[in-house]
Amino acid sequence: MAKPNFKSTDAAGMLRYAESILLKMTQNVDLFANPVPDLPTFESLLNTYREAYAEASFRDKRAVIIKGKAGRELQEAIYRLSQYVDSIAKGDAELIVAAGFIPSSPKTNRIGRTPQAENLRIENVQVGTGKLRARVKAWKHARLYRYEYRVKGTEEWTSILHTKSVLEIRDLEMMQFYEFRVTYIGTDTEPNYSDIITAIAV
Repeated sequence: MAKPNFKSTDAAGMLRYAESILLKMTQNVDLFANPVPDLPTFESLLNTYREAYAEASFRDKRAVIIKGKAGRELQEAIYRLSQYVDSIAKGDAELIVAAGFIPSSPKTNRIGRTPQAENLRIENVQVGTGKLRARVKAWKHARLYRYEYRVKGTEEWTSILHTKSVLEIRDLEMMQFYEFRVTYIGTDTEPNYSDIITAIAV
């Protein structure tokens, strides 16, 4: 399986990783004819994130929020590309590496439906910061955790992919109620969301 390398959780690390994927897939375009998203789209997302990263270095709050949004979009694109590479490589480690990804280690006892994520909790990190911490019961076979949140009463979810069962969510609107849910992502990539819970950012 092609596994996105989210071990580099810092912004600079993700930028370098995305640049490497773009370079490798461009060099091996004959192996990956119809990537999803396509490479021009991926490059555009990468450039947007690179520019947002540079702007956010001045600590302007709006620039930091824009960088966070661009980072989530780039992270989602990396994940979608990994699924495409999975479908082409079919476990061939050489093809996976040719696309700039890292072959995941073989794991056993992962057959069947991904279980529903359990025991989702939301905690305030520190009053006055607009940060909330999401915790969910860890699942040992999870490749990733997909956290989602939205302003209560709205339709569209914001999605964050993460390697850990704990995630700090930043740049939330103060005194605003949000809804949260999470799903494990294992061999079966069909989401099986937790119950939705509500919390206020203070």
